[in-house]
Amino acid sequence: MALARVALVLTLALSLSACRDRKEEARQKAELTQALDRFKAQNVELVKQASALRARFDKLPEDLPGIEPVRENLHALEEGLGVEDGRGKWLSGELDKAFASGKPKPDEIEAVRKAMPRGDGGMSQMLVKVTHEMAPLERLAAQRHFFEKLDAAKGRGGANEPPAKTR
Repeated sequence: MALARVALVLTLALSLSACRDRKEEARQKAELTQALDRFKAQNVELVKQASALRARFDKLPEDLPGIEPVRENLHALEEGLGVEDGRGKWLSGELDKAFASGKPKPDEIEAVRKAMPRGDGGMSQMLVKVTHEMAPLERLAAQRHFFEKLDAAKGRGGANEPPAKTR
């Protein structure tokens, strides 16, 4: 009878311990999943903003002075956002792998926690930088367009042609 009680107490203790472990594992997984979801959502928003910048940039004439550094910065921004998207996908797989077996591996969980980005990797600052760099180019393009229309209205073919003779 005493042996049965000891066995029962041990079984209950192990069950309670396993229950606490499962709750802790569920808490950890939920915490990491939420952090990863926030990171992915942030990256999606930055990608939308960068694609709007790309659309604005693509409307600019290719021969504007000072356009090349802006093109390079926009390209670097888009590339960085692609890398961050890949990181999010990789972390999703690592998170699933860490909890997949039903027996989470603490070292894998900790590796995912350490690999989780703490910000946007400077992408929002780069987005602001490119936005500010594009503003003068857009003004210059608008001025050029205005003067081209003015020249056309005056009967001139363009800036490279001599002015039309007047009587």
